[in-house]
Order: sequence, then C-alpha cells, then structure tokens
Amino acid sequence: MNARTTNGVAGFSLIEVVIAAALLAMMIFAVSTLSVSGMEAQDYSKRLSRATELNQEILDRIRLELVSSVRTFGNDTEGNANIGVFDLTGAPTPLPGSRFATIATTGQVQQDTVSSQITGNALFFTKLAWSDRIQCHSGAMYMVDVYRWHLYYLTAAAGGPTSGSATGLDLVRVVSEPLIDATGIDRITDPTDLEEVLEHFHTSSPDANGVTHPQAIVVWRRGADPAISKTLRQIDDSDWSLSDSPLSGRPNPWRVLRDETDGLLEYRQHSVATNFARSALGVGRYSVVSTSGSGFPHGFEVQVVGPSSARQVLIHLVVAGTQRRGQLAWSDMRVVVDGREL
Repeated sequence: MNARTTNGVAGFSLIEVVIAAALLAMMIFAVSTLSVSGMEAQDYSKRLSRATELNQEILDRIRLELVSSVRTFGNDTEGNANIGVFDLTGAPTPLPGSRFATIATTGQVQQDTVSSQITGNALFFTKLAWSDRIQCHSGAMYMVDVYRWHLYYLTAAAGGPTSGSATGLDLVRVVSEPLIDATGIDRITDPTDLEEVLEHFHTSSPDANGVTHPQAIVVWRRGADPAISKTLRQIDDSDWSLSDSPLSGRPNPWRVLRDETDGLLEYRQHSVATNFARSALGVGRYSVVSTSGSGFPHGFEVQVVGPSSARQVLIHLVVAGTQRRGQLAWSDMRVVVDGREL
C-alpha cells in the first residue's frame, strides 16, 4: 500500500506538515514586520513634519517682529544695562551662561573662531508697537511712537539639558509693557498740550484716527543708560506730569514690567536641541560650542552684523521632538532678517 494513503485517501506526512507550518510562520512574520516598519516610517514622517512646521512657525514669528525693530541690543553696556532693569519675576529662568550676540558693525554672517566670537544664544530688541496721532484741543497734532521690548532666551525644561540627551530646553518669549518714546514727548513744548498727550496715553483714549491702544504710562529715552535720571519716567495721573522716580505701585528702583510670556516648545512635545545632540542636527553651526556649566549655545544661535543703517540679524534654530519612541525627529532652519535701526 502507498505510504501517503490510508484507505485510498491522499495525505501529508508529519514532516511535510511541519515544514509548511514553518514556512507559513515565516511569511506571517515577514508581512507583520513590513507592516510595523511601514507604521513606524509613517509615524516618523509625521513627527518630522511637525518639527519642521514648529521651527518655521517660530522663525516666522521672530522675523515678523524683527522687521519692525528699531534697536537690537547686543552683549555690550547698553544691552546688559537694559536687560538688568527688565523685570522677569515669575518668568522661566534664563539658562545660566546665556548671552546676547556681540554686534559686529562690519563683516558678515560667519562661523566664529576661538579668537573672534560674536554669536549669542539670546535675542533682545526693541519693536515699534504702534504710532499714535494725538489731536489736542489747541488744534496741534502730535505723532508719538510707542515701543515694546522683545526678549527670546533658553530655559531648562524637563530636567535638561543633560549629557547624552538631545532635548531638555524651551525657547521663551517675553514682551514688555508699552514704552512711550521720550523724543516724541519732549518735543511738545506747550504745557497744556503735553498734559493732554500724557492723559491720552494713561487713559487709553482713542487717537486722532479713532483707534484705542493699550494703556502706556512709562516714557523711555531710547539708547540712554537706565541708571541715568530721565531715561525712564512715569506719567503722574494726579497732575498729568512726568515723574523721574517710580510712583506707588511700581518697583523702585526702575523696572520695566513684562506684559506677555510664552514658552514656545515644551508644551508641544518639542525642545530646542541641546549641545549633546548628534552633530548631524547642526547644533553649534556658527558658534564655538562649550559644554562647561549649562553649555553654549545649544540649538538657538543669533548673530547681529552690519551698521545700523543696514543691519542683518541671523536666527538659527534646531528643534527636536521629545517623544521617546522611534527615531529622533528634528528640524534645522535659519533665517537672516534685514533691518534699519534708529
């Protein structure tokens, strides 16, 4: 009788069944592996797109603000004096070792060397907030500019930055209260008109175009040392005059108060890349990287070059995803903003 038949019915031997089962298992494993790999690739693509979108969004925001900048502060006496009176109480703590760019009035955007370092990892500038046209009862019309300070800096997030981790930093944006341009105020020689203008700013009354702006009560002399009298003055609503000293309710000595504070990345599951990210991410593209202390510069680099009449501000930002699964998603972008400063 044939070994593969029983009672005339064809069948398979035990060995053939085992081999078929093994082949089927291998095919199922191969198909499932391809399916998992495809899902992981799709997930990585989504995370990569999200990192790119966030990076572009932040750079666009900074670029649009810098377009209206009238003064960029650098790592010098003026810049450090002004940041010294910017009240950051309650805001995220700046990363130790943060510094502004050294303004290079000649030259161009370039990579630093040990002997020539101009790159910073914080950005501090004055932006034109609005211009007010005030019609006084005398018939005189006055145009006065109002500014805000804008500050971008790194802060530690989620226990970082730490050795071996590409994440652990948030980028913080802080905007000051409105600051009235002292030049526009001091050119008003008529005492009655001056009182009307100061009352207008303090009470937020509509301007000559019928537009209402936020209250502004501090007058600032742009470019002057804040430690010098009359650099900062406050509107006294008891007689509509200007006080050289802070009035009741404001910090004394002078502090410029913050109006807005935004953490730009941490709550969206992303981080500014740290110095410990792999070199392919582009961290430290322009500066001389330091890992001492809290490190410098990490994935936020700033250069300010050119004379005030033709200034260029480079912003280089590397964003990395904080999700722990799969391959690290990241985005490396930069933008150069042209501007003219007053």
